[in-house]
Amino acid sequence: MTSLPRTLAQVERLVIPTLEDEAKINLVARRLLARTRKAARRFSETRGALLGGSFAKGTWLPGHVDLDIFVRIDASTNEQAFEMIGLEVGRIATIGYPRGKKFAQHPYTEATVEGVRVNIVPCYDVKRGEWKSAADRSPFHVKLIEALPQRGKTQVRLLKKFMHAVGVYGAEIQKQGFSGYVAEVLVMEHGSFESVLKWFADYKPESNGRIFTLPDPVDKGRDLGIAVSGESLGRMVLASREFLRHPAAASFSEMSGKRRPVLRGEVIAVVFSHKRLSEDTLWGELRKTSKHVVRHLEVRGFAIARSMCASDNGERSAILLVPEFVELPALEQRVGPTVDRRKDVEAFLSANAKDSRLVWVDDDARVRLLRARSYTKLADLLAATVRGDAGPVGASKELEAGMRRSARILRGASLGRAAFSMKWLQDGVREITSDAVGTR
Repeated sequence: MTSLPRTLAQVERLVIPTLEDEAKINLVARRLLARTRKAARRFSETRGALLGGSFAKGTWLPGHVDLDIFVRIDASTNEQAFEMIGLEVGRIATIGYPRGKKFAQHPYTEATVEGVRVNIVPCYDVKRGEWKSAADRSPFHVKLIEALPQRGKTQVRLLKKFMHAVGVYGAEIQKQGFSGYVAEVLVMEHGSFESVLKWFADYKPESNGRIFTLPDPVDKGRDLGIAVSGESLGRMVLASREFLRHPAAASFSEMSGKRRPVLRGEVIAVVFSHKRLSEDTLWGELRKTSKHVVRHLEVRGFAIARSMCASDNGERSAILLVPEFVELPALEQRVGPTVDRRKDVEAFLSANAKDSRLVWVDDDARVRLLRARSYTKLADLLAATVRGDAGPVGASKELEAGMRRSARILRGASLGRAAFSMKWLQDGVREITSDAVGTR
């Protein structure tokens, strides 16, 4: 077995950008920074612009550089003008390049410049602790991480590369994983990539009711862990244990759990089209809708072992389900109140009068009944649910409308054919039928 030091020495050569890469990104950064500063001078409210992101911090990975430019705006500027100036500076600075509007707390400009993704983000020109927008901390983050010694920055790069391989890198709502800044703070706190993994391997949540917390060194009242899901944390914990047991350079390319292709025939998918939404909005709505659909099925007796969302991040998405069973008996039992609660008993019997097949009282003086199920097949209930015929679901209005217009319920061969022609769906089916990392 390869030793941990030897493995890390091999991978270090892969995570440090070449001089050629450095020169290319540096040229793009200087050019865009100059254009942004020139555009910013058109507005009296601006107070200059500065580089941010992993490039400015010196922690970027080859092929995964974040080039952020922060436009400082006077703290007295109202929110409407703040957003307008930020977007206009971004628009002017990126003329001639493919670009679009992205949304966080405030909208900002994202462009692709010579193959490099660039974000031009407004922030208020404030002193530390006097935050007015979420982006105001970012220049302070840059200063904090810039001070790391070069060895520390290499350790950050190793951690980011590992998180990419595990599939937990990125704080966006689609991923709900660890941001680049979280990786940087973890290395600052624990000293090295190896120490961070050992910390994850022995991870125990603090007794504050949250499974993962990490204070921002720049703002101790801000919890960096709030965007990290329990699933991402769990995958990182298991992957850390697996890697420390069996260190291998291949783990930095992809760490995936054992695939269970035999289970693909058990997956049921609701595949549908919808209006194009921003990625953050889309994934927020998908997660919300999926939870409501699962709850809708489970209250009707269908236990769902695992659920997941998939999307092409455009106009097509799917809710994927692995049910414990797909068919139920014709009758279901309902447990009512004790007989001393007269009004509740009457209401219970009245609500079920139409479908009741047998009513009795058990040894606890509780009224029980058997009634006919409305749906005995999961596929039928799902079809009725997406059509809106099985009662309100509480799903996103936009996605609910899309499901009513276009949803198809796919399983087995029909799902296999659809997944063959849609890679995003194929990836989703593969993921929902794979073990977690580190469970082998």
